[in-house]
Amino acid sequence: MSGRVTGLPAARDGVLRFELAVTRIRRGMRVGPPVRRLALSDYGGGLKLEPGARCRLHVRLRTPHGAYNPAGQDYERWLFSQRIDATGYLVTHPANACTVDGPQGALGRLRARLGGAIAAAVDAPATAGVLRALAVGERAAMSQRQWQVLQATGTTHLVSISGLHVSMVAAAAFGVARLLWSGAPALTRRVPAPYVAAAAGFAAAFAYALLAGLTVPTQRTLLMLGCLFWQRLRGQPLLNADGLIVALALVVLFDPLAVLTASCWLSFGAMGALVALSSLIRDGGLIVRVLGLHLGLALALAPLLALMSPLVAWTSPLGNLIAVPIVTWVVVPLVLTGMLASLLGMPGATACWQWAGRAWELCWAVLERMADIAPVWRLPHALAFAMVPLVLLGLLLWLLPLARARWWLAPLLCASPWLARPTLPAHGDMAVSVFDVGQGLAVLVRTRTHALLYDAGPVTRGGHDAGATIVVPNLWAAGSARLDRLVLSHPDIDHAGGAQAVMRGVDVRRVMVNPGDPWPQPAEHCVDGAHWTWDGVAFEVLHPPAAARGTDNHLSCVLRITSAGGRRVLLTGDIDAAAEAGLVARQAALATDVLIVPHHGSASSSSPALVAAARPDYAVHTAGYRNRYGFPAPAVQARYAAQGSRQLSTGEQGAVLIDVRGTRLRVTAWREQRRRYWHSRG
Repeated sequence: MSGRVTGLPAARDGVLRFELAVTRIRRGMRVGPPVRRLALSDYGGGLKLEPGARCRLHVRLRTPHGAYNPAGQDYERWLFSQRIDATGYLVTHPANACTVDGPQGALGRLRARLGGAIAAAVDAPATAGVLRALAVGERAAMSQRQWQVLQATGTTHLVSISGLHVSMVAAAAFGVARLLWSGAPALTRRVPAPYVAAAAGFAAAFAYALLAGLTVPTQRTLLMLGCLFWQRLRGQPLLNADGLIVALALVVLFDPLAVLTASCWLSFGAMGALVALSSLIRDGGLIVRVLGLHLGLALALAPLLALMSPLVAWTSPLGNLIAVPIVTWVVVPLVLTGMLASLLGMPGATACWQWAGRAWELCWAVLERMADIAPVWRLPHALAFAMVPLVLLGLLLWLLPLARARWWLAPLLCASPWLARPTLPAHGDMAVSVFDVGQGLAVLVRTRTHALLYDAGPVTRGGHDAGATIVVPNLWAAGSARLDRLVLSHPDIDHAGGAQAVMRGVDVRRVMVNPGDPWPQPAEHCVDGAHWTWDGVAFEVLHPPAAARGTDNHLSCVLRITSAGGRRVLLTGDIDAAAEAGLVARQAALATDVLIVPHHGSASSSSPALVAAARPDYAVHTAGYRNRYGFPAPAVQARYAAQGSRQLSTGEQGAVLIDVRGTRLRVTAWREQRRRYWHSRG
């Protein structure tokens, strides 16, 4: 196909990712609906890409698809909101080529040049990554550690070119233009200073938004600023409800998919809170009013943030109080001044960026210290969702002129998420969640007072850690911030790759590995005969034998879980046909209600002997969506179908949830239960 590169290509962990606006697809290719914009990856192909380049590429495409679990990012929703019609990767081919011609992409190349100049001027790569994010919206160079600290302090918004930064630029340009224009009476008689100031403010905001790539959030900010300036010229206060409502209407008309993005709700939620607070907090000096607005804004946005993440950073007000002024009034102005000097060919750009880097490093030292010593609150996701209306009502009671009853009722409503408790299995029952982690395995087992995680998900070639992005958020959302036991079936990267991220994200009491696993910390060995009971639910290790040594697939830890009502779930790791034969020979009764199919449905596993002995009512294949191995193999699927098992695949149907209550067994697929119109139909 042919097309143009849009935005800034991002290289990380040996993978180059970029977006392509399609202009032509060769006839005869199997492409159904119109394909206009693609998200592509180049895995070491060596193709040199520049923004705006016109390319002719051989690619392999797939329908937009992502892991779908009760918590964590909904990747398909994000792709849909960004209007990306397909994803894929480059196929190595001698005809792949890109050329840069004409003015198209000039702005992108300018952004890339400025980003490179900042990286060359600032010695610390981490600091340079933040400055590039604030300058041109390029956040690919930021590390996982930086995101963790920003999330733990509630300051992730600082490193995105959001409404705050664009509005600051507009306000500064507005003030300077009004001051200068007002000093010339001859000019003000022709054009009033507020009109010139509004035009200058909007022009400055538009220029900054262009340098940021004119992303959807900056487009919303421009619409919002235009409405607010229009209201100001009509004699209304700059912050008023009418202008905000008009701005919201225009944003939804201009971009209906904005309602699917968290940034839209946070932007208008913050502006709405500022409108309400500015009309209520009028007494006291400037410092008192600023502190009141800051604290009120942090409290008002806390419920919205709880909906989007189970993390609630109680240090967020303090962290923002320290970081927002430094970033808004020191770091960003210095970065922009350096960019202006660089564009005009004037000296001083490097000095500005270096001073901006020093200011950020001072701010970063405080944020990092706060993240290390201050714990975050983790709320079960469903609980946070249910309690948000009560929390908002409690916050409103503090502001509305109601009876004195609000003084005891408001704190009670605000504390409701911590007073309530998530639903837990009864004694003898269990809840099992087989997460959709792509080509890998991660299973959470919860009893009344205990939790066990069997495997921790994969780390992919591109550096994606499912333990950090999928498993940990789902553990938090399920209320399992503590794991009594982490069982790693074997050390393959698709099973144990996310283990370190899990151990950083939650409190793990014990680790169990197979006898040959070179696990660095003290751990128990997973060998045949090990068993324990939690809350009336029995756990038994069936494989490998005690004398076995090694880390190969056939020595995977096999775990059987039996509820008090007699319902069974069998977890088999990656055992092969030979290991299955030994398991069948040693165990007289292998019949189970739910079988997590060995080796993701590989043809080398699920032998006829195991399928006949297990006779599962449900067979769950933990295979990636349209994976390159062809799992689950057609012969394996036919084997389970002949046995009468209902088969589910996490890649096709998302997370599989198994609920055992007494003798009743309920198995549901998350994609079938919570399908939305933007989700793949398979």
